Amino acid sequence: MHSRILPCGIALLLCPTAAVTLHGQVKNEEYVRAAVQGAPERISGQAAVVRIEPGGKTSTLRQGSNGFTCALFPDASLAPVCADQQGWGWLTAAISNQPKPPNTQPGIAYMAKGGIHYEMPDGKIVMAASPQTKEVEEPPHWMILWPLDPVKTGLPTKPNAGGTYVMFEGTPFAHLMIYQDPKMLEK
Repeated sequence: MHSRILPCGIALLLCPTAAVTLHGQVKNEEYVRAAVQGAPERISGQAAVVRIEPGGKTSTLRQGSNGFTCALFPDASLAPVCADQQGWGWLTAAISNQPKPPNTQPGIAYMAKGGIHYEMPDGKIVMAASPQTKEVEEPPHWMILWPLDPVKTGLPTKPNAGGTYVMFEGTPFAHLMIYQDPKMLEK
């Protein structure tokens, strides 16, 4: 089964009703095995693993030793993600609907299984699904979680052949998306 989730899980986390049952049914051992697939083993092998409940509450399933945390998003996709300390703060702020992330420096997160994002008819990527949006698959990627301004940086705001872009421009949750293999866009 292919995982389908918005990068960073924000949009689907805003609509977790079907996920509560699915998420709660994943046994801890299965959850850990699935969550660590979010990053390369050299990172996820020593990462903490936490279970995230809808709304942002977490419970630790495995202690870590490298400053990274892995989890499955609390929605029907159960997509794995692993993030460093700053990135984890960013993700939990998004999951718990905080007005902005608490980062004091850039964070990094991996989504080695890819995901989805939501697009408006004009191609703008938004954080939540609506009747006007469509789901677009994202290939495996990693993210720099820091508020980047596409105007100042000259970076694009949509997926492109170069494999990098600023997602959620104009919001406190703007961040840099970096595809592991930009050639995947050519499919």
